[in-house]
Amino acid sequence: MAYTRVATTTHQQIDILRSRGLQIADEKSAMAILEEVGYFRFKGYCLPFYGPEKERFRSGVDLEQIYQTYRFDTDVKALTLQACQRAETRFKSIMGNTLALTLGSVLPDTAFYSVDRAKQRHARAAKAQVDGSSRGELYVDHYTVEYEEFPIWVDLELTSFGNASMLYSWLDRDLQRQVAARYGVRYPYIQNWMHVLTVIRNTCAHNSRIYGRHLALNTRIPSSQSPYFVNGNFFSVLFVLYKVLARKDFAVYLQRMKTCFDSYQGCVAINWLGFPDDWFEHCLGMM
Repeated sequence: MAYTRVATTTHQQIDILRSRGLQIADEKSAMAILEEVGYFRFKGYCLPFYGPEKERFRSGVDLEQIYQTYRFDTDVKALTLQACQRAETRFKSIMGNTLALTLGSVLPDTAFYSVDRAKQRHARAAKAQVDGSSRGELYVDHYTVEYEEFPIWVDLELTSFGNASMLYSWLDRDLQRQVAARYGVRYPYIQNWMHVLTVIRNTCAHNSRIYGRHLALNTRIPSSQSPYFVNGNFFSVLFVLYKVLARKDFAVYLQRMKTCFDSYQGCVAINWLGFPDDWFEHCLGMM
């Protein structure tokens, strides 16, 4: 079916929002906001503010509330992306060190639970090496010319977070256990948590909305914490970061999130991210 709707001007978009019940006091400011955010993206942040009638705002909702929600969402994603990057770096370091000390510098095919997985790993590693060379990573050409093979720590430096997570899931079970032991948990948790962080990292990096959105994360939470950290919302990511980050890095992330939340106090409802009112005190208690 062909798409037949026509594009609208910013003035027309403001008229549409007003016709749906959104309060707009300053049209010049509204135009600047819509030009900054984009009408399509802005409508995504309208969803938590609709009433029971389709695309009709609850009484008293104004444009500035929705704009502050967008800014809050953007700031939370920026903080979380940085935390995910630190978790990724630590994961690659721990897994690379564990595998190298156990199996030697170059990862053998016996590290994987099946021949097919070993083949898939070779294919992905080869592509990562080509991509690294095309980006001008000088060490790629060095290892290619000098050794014709890559030690595991170089492979992991080149690979994406998603592929590193996948690599872990393909390892022989005993190797998975050794890596997980470095985190003080059982292997199914690491397998799940690295997948969850990959999804969140990509969501944040691609600037997708997290506020007011159900995230299909299926986060694995220990029974002792499962009544508090609900599977499937963004708050469960905080628990994962608590378990996989170095303590000092999690403490920094936690404090920055608290500062961010405080700066938007009265403008946003944190429960739309799955955060209870006492989230900060609870997280401090875990530490």
